[in-house]
Amino acid sequence: MALLLSPLLAQAATHDVTVRNNFFEPNDITIEVGDTVRWTNNSGFHDVTADDGSFNSATSNSFTFSRTFNSIAEVLYYCSVHSSPGQDINTRMNGRVNVVETSASTDISIDSIDAVDGAYEAGEDVPVITQLKNNSNEDSGNFNINFYVSSDNIITSADTLIGTKQVSNIAANAGLTIDENVNLPEGLVAGDYVIGAILDIGDSNPANDTNVDQTAIYVFTQFIMNAGLNDAWFNPLTDGQGFFITVFPDLNLISLAWFTYDTELPPEDASANLGDPGHRWMTAAGVIDMEKSVMNIEFTSGGIFDGASEIGRTDPPGSDGTLTIKFDNCTSGRIDYDIVSIDAQGTVPIQRVAGDNIELCNALLRESQ
Repeated sequence: MALLLSPLLAQAATHDVTVRNNFFEPNDITIEVGDTVRWTNNSGFHDVTADDGSFNSATSNSFTFSRTFNSIAEVLYYCSVHSSPGQDINTRMNGRVNVVETSASTDISIDSIDAVDGAYEAGEDVPVITQLKNNSNEDSGNFNINFYVSSDNIITSADTLIGTKQVSNIAANAGLTIDENVNLPEGLVAGDYVIGAILDIGDSNPANDTNVDQTAIYVFTQFIMNAGLNDAWFNPLTDGQGFFITVFPDLNLISLAWFTYDTELPPEDASANLGDPGHRWMTAAGVIDMEKSVMNIEFTSGGIFDGASEIGRTDPPGSDGTLTIKFDNCTSGRIDYDIVSIDAQGTVPIQRVAGDNIELCNALLRESQ
């Protein structure tokens, strides 16, 4: 019996559950006999109490409570401050621990993890693609993959948990691709971070249960317009029209030229010496206010191709309408317009036509934080 138990004991693992503001994360985990669950609370006045009364932690606004499970069981628990036994774990402050037989013959690995490169605002979602592989001749069964963010290139369970994905099964010798959005905590300070993952599974090879994307993402706390935004921008759904945007940081100004069309097609017999008679240009300029600017729209009229002529200007400024431009980051933004002269309002999501200036924009964004 001792020879049978020793490898099982060697596989015993500790599974972390974070006590959040009125929920547990993750709230449903599968562990093996002999494993320990560790609950950590720093989010308010809570406790951890078994539905059957077999255990309970202290009720406190800060605690760490551990419990080792030595037999196969479905263990339900709850916070006695905010819920009661037997409630739905997905809608109330309740949780479940599924204790299963030790299966040390399985070997699940994280072959790769790739967080989409770029700059992200604290509180924003980051797309992450993770490749898992079952290297054994048995199905994996149910397990969780936990995602973490770290300011160094080493991922451990002590880093900040930013997401959990439950995997129902990976067939023997099969792979699985997980495409998941993970959320950066709003409290992160500006800087470089890496994203990694740890499998919450007691398999035969813990060494490949952890992986990290060594390419750091940059996290900022407040987007500020910079000259790296100078580019052509458009909405792919309305290809063939768009915006030329120029930011003047030293003047704290932004200008915009909007190439578009009339609200109706011109008559079939309409003609023009150059171009389409339905083409329209609008311009706008405004003062930079961090990530946004409110700008007066002006229609361009009265000019002649390559000729000296007086260009028509809107009088008074803004009487044709206004637009508000706001950037989320160095690759996307939106324009909200209100053209009062034709009673037209709407929103245009924008992205770059080309990515040549993204690196410059991200570098200037770093300097602004």
